[in-house]
Amino acid sequence: MPRHQPSAYLSHTARREGWLALPPCRWVALLIFTLAARHLANPFIATAYVLYMAGIGTCMGSIMTSALRTLADNQQTEGNAILNTLQQFAGAVGTSLSAVVVAQSQTYLAGSQAYTTAVGTQNAFIMLTVFATVIWFSYFKVVK
Repeated sequence: MPRHQPSAYLSHTARREGWLALPPCRWVALLIFTLAARHLANPFIATAYVLYMAGIGTCMGSIMTSALRTLADNQQTEGNAILNTLQQFAGAVGTSLSAVVVAQSQTYLAGSQAYTTAVGTQNAFIMLTVFATVIWFSYFKVVK
């Protein structure tokens, strides 16, 4: 079976490794940030962030390897460049959308700057959790 064609093997592998699309520790960290956004102390933030980054670290290499496995050898460098560019773009879009949510809360909510920022941050985490959930379910819908 040629490497450049998606196959039943790839679908089976992706389904078997599907939990890597959003590892449990990443999901738990997002929920922690979402639920406790207004009451975060620095050690708590650091702990939840380490948990979140561990989740990212456990999945990104596997996802990129699985995606690049579908390409021919002469296309893998371009595929790697595209995946890295998309990862950077998605990070920039997520950061921008989160900043808009926080800024809107600071502008339109009544209260102190600290309170409106905390509410905006919690709303941004809710938005990111919803995005992550939609992406996770979309992944399982595509890979049957």
